[in-house]
Amino acid sequence: MENSRIAIVGAGITGLSTAHQLKRNGADVDVFDRKGESGGSIKSYRKDGWQYEYGPNTLLLKEQSVETFLHDIGVGHKIMLANPESSKRFIVKDGQLVEAPSSLGSFIKTPLFSTSAKAKLFLEPFKRRLKSDDPSVAEFVEKRLGKEILDYAVNPFMAGIHAGNPDDLSLKHTFPFLADLEESSGSLFIGGLKKALFGDKNPDKISRKLISIEGGLQQIPITISKQLDQVYYNHDITSIKKSDGGWFIHSQMGKYGPYRDVVSTVPLYRWSQELLPVQKNELKTIHDVSYPPLSVMILGFKKEDIEHPLDGFGFLVPEKEDRKILGALFSSTLIQGRAPEGSHLLTVFIGGGRQPEIAAEDSGRLLEIVKEELAELIGVTAEPVFKDHIFWPRSIPQYEQGYNSVLEVFENIESRNPGLHIAGNYRGGISLPDCIKNGLALAGKLS
Repeated sequence: MENSRIAIVGAGITGLSTAHQLKRNGADVDVFDRKGESGGSIKSYRKDGWQYEYGPNTLLLKEQSVETFLHDIGVGHKIMLANPESSKRFIVKDGQLVEAPSSLGSFIKTPLFSTSAKAKLFLEPFKRRLKSDDPSVAEFVEKRLGKEILDYAVNPFMAGIHAGNPDDLSLKHTFPFLADLEESSGSLFIGGLKKALFGDKNPDKISRKLISIEGGLQQIPITISKQLDQVYYNHDITSIKKSDGGWFIHSQMGKYGPYRDVVSTVPLYRWSQELLPVQKNELKTIHDVSYPPLSVMILGFKKEDIEHPLDGFGFLVPEKEDRKILGALFSSTLIQGRAPEGSHLLTVFIGGGRQPEIAAEDSGRLLEIVKEELAELIGVTAEPVFKDHIFWPRSIPQYEQGYNSVLEVFENIESRNPGLHIAGNYRGGISLPDCIKNGLALAGKLS
């Protein structure tokens, strides 16, 4: 009988969504993970009436395939929509929280940008394209939209979403849709207008919804894991090798296989020539991918101890403001049930590619830094009544300029080794929806 077994190394969201779809398609799937639980960086906690996330806080639902997936795994009835107030977002300018524009009308009125900066936006269709094949996000935005848009919109956004620096990140890999707009229409403004008038050709697109799950986002990997036939926890994989009988997985617990296919979602910084059939020069390219350190402080306060109404999603801090935090989410405003009655929950981000040295400070020192920043920015007047801290020494892979060479390594490995597949948040997008879609697509390919 032909071997149809498939192994997946890594029980993060990419591996689990692949495994779930493969099982639905009738495949025999084994999942391995070095930790004692599934989910990777998706970690939800509940303590003394506070509910919070160490990793992703929300999921932006904008594709039907992702929404269908959530219903298929059995958490569709647990979807929680973000509160309407979360549509309001703030940017720090001159030490004050300024509401970010969300429409053309609010852009024209906003004090966030000068009159000349606003005028430059309307001149964007007349700008020539950059000559570079792989411009940075900063190069592209400054050229097409101007320095102020870069400094007070894109820079804080990149720090908040990617924990990265727009000077280093590749436009076509980080924001492929912007590169496509310019490529297809010669202008972001005209390309966006065409989509607004004639509709998006993506048949999977649905109205955007910002959501969480009852009990936290970790309910997604927990629910999937319970439905799989075999998940091997606490298995530190030492090698993935092929022999005459197929692919074999080796860990400190033993040897598993043979498998027809193996999907590796191992983070790039854990790659070695012992683990995967990667050449020495390829390994150098892989290890050059940056994963900046990030600290996340979760702080609870009495409502009367914060002057700002926290009536929004949160705030982001531009690098030009010269502060020691990247921004904060108003977690208890964002999703219902995140804090006890009469309290606010904040999730504060420190470090990233902007200030990696601060991220590694101990909890006590970080608390002092964060309290000082929050006092000045949102009027915190007392000590937190709840606190927690998670340090991610390697947070999010950075799709920096030249990332094509990284993708070529993946393709070359797969070409030399039929049956071995490379997947994860370092290929095809870093967000939860990206990872889910990529996992479903890979499962379809393997089936």
